[in-house]
Amino acid sequence: MSSFSTGLYGSTISSIVGNVNNAFSGKTSGIDVSSIVGQLMQIERQPEAQLQQQQSVITSKISALNSIGAQLTALYSSVNDLRDLQGAFSQKSTGSTDAAIVSASADTTAASGTHSITVSQLATVSSSYSDYIPAGTSLAGAQITVKYGSDPDSPLKTEAINIPGTATTLQLAASAINNGSYGVTANVVSDSQGSRLVLISKTSGANGNLTVSSPAADFITASGVDAQLTVDGVPVDSSTNVITGAIAGVTLSLGAADPNTPVMISVQPDTAGASQALQGFVSAYNAVINAINGEYAIDPTTGTEGVLAGDSMLRTQQSNLLGMVSTAVKDVGQYVNLQSMGIEMQNDGTLEINSAKLSKAMSSNFADVQKFFQSIAPAGWGQNAGMLLLKLTSPTLGPVAVDISGLNQTSRNLTDQINELEVRMESVQRHLTAQYSALNTLLQQYPLQMQQIASQLANLPSSNSNKG
Repeated sequence: MSSFSTGLYGSTISSIVGNVNNAFSGKTSGIDVSSIVGQLMQIERQPEAQLQQQQSVITSKISALNSIGAQLTALYSSVNDLRDLQGAFSQKSTGSTDAAIVSASADTTAASGTHSITVSQLATVSSSYSDYIPAGTSLAGAQITVKYGSDPDSPLKTEAINIPGTATTLQLAASAINNGSYGVTANVVSDSQGSRLVLISKTSGANGNLTVSSPAADFITASGVDAQLTVDGVPVDSSTNVITGAIAGVTLSLGAADPNTPVMISVQPDTAGASQALQGFVSAYNAVINAINGEYAIDPTTGTEGVLAGDSMLRTQQSNLLGMVSTAVKDVGQYVNLQSMGIEMQNDGTLEINSAKLSKAMSSNFADVQKFFQSIAPAGWGQNAGMLLLKLTSPTLGPVAVDISGLNQTSRNLTDQINELEVRMESVQRHLTAQYSALNTLLQQYPLQMQQIASQLANLPSSNSNKG
């Protein structure tokens, strides 16, 4: 029995004896059955309280493990971004000497280099507008024929647009066209002379040119043209101002035409994005290490370590992570470990980026840095770290998951024991209540019995009468 239990037991017995003595002496009319039973049950429930305390500790451990598990998952995600062949180290950045004329974006397949672009003509959209429609008249019930393409005698597509009879205004006619699945959008333009119906092709360039006819109105068409440009001296014709295919992996966006101004488009590795991904990895790694270190730190208030300090699994994972960031790789370029490129380990096991050293590596030897993280055969650092973290973060076989599973099972077992004890406690409480209730009845009857005895004694013959 603990010192707490011993003290509680002693004070409870003293309280009960005091209750009984007060009843015997007539100070009270009996004993407080509810209070006495409550105090005795507090002693009886000590084993249950200890089990509940164990459960509370287990809950704290599971919470701490879940937090570390989530941090490990975030670390795994950051490593995957470094080793992914479509990840941060494969992204490209672009630059333009005159983005108002032409800008660019590039995907991971684009090759690094510089390209000369000259834009002589932007792609435009064809439109066609009707004669003025007199006020009070409409196109309701009319049919409008639209041909698409630069040659109306050999159109790429022909559409018949039937204006509903309910479209009694030009605006309703335009709405009916816009609600349909046609290759044009419609608008109404009004001025001091009246209103016109305007059709605008949804396809830019010559292929979207309109030829519009209708028995209800005559239409005048403004033709669209293709964009004209040269890419590294090669002429390119495009129906749109967004061009793919002229440079592999690069999308050009034309903003203005200026045949006298060549624009230089550069495609380079996205070193800023890669550096940001490395910073993300360092932050994710430090979060895990700091959480583990915190479990072994002494709380200045309580003088105790964290709830996981005695968990050997945690110490093993700490060792695994420290080994992961310090392990060297071979045959993947001039960088053999993280420290060689400026990601340096501190005394507490956390990482810190040497900005000058990493910046030099990224600007001077980006290909080797990329290979360090992305190489598959031979396996680079990213491949090895990713495989380790895959095992550590497994939701079924990972050490954290297994630890949590075991603790949950222990907690369930404790719950079963607590439930069994609770059933027994109900029986004990009923027995104690009955026992002390009976005692209380006796103690309440005791004064009356004493009065009866005193009365009987008073009525006995006196000693003198006995002599006579």
